[in-house]
Amino acid sequence: LILFKPDCLQRRLAGKLLSRLEDKGLKIVAMKMLRVTKELSAKHYAEHVSKPFYPLLETFITSGPVIA
Repeated sequence: LILFKPDCLQRRLAGKLLSRLEDKGLKIVAMKMLRVTKELSAKHYAEHVSKPFYPLLETFITSGPVIA
């Protein structure tokens, strides 16, 4: 699983990063743009939910769209 996170999309880097992955020989078989909800964030980062930095992580990952 590769996630292009909100800062990547805000900085318009997704195309360059995708090209670099393909240039290294990775084959992209599916992509999806979505907005991460608080519930999905808690599920994806389950091992971090109780840690002090998690609220900042959740705020970041839910701040904009991601490409998975």
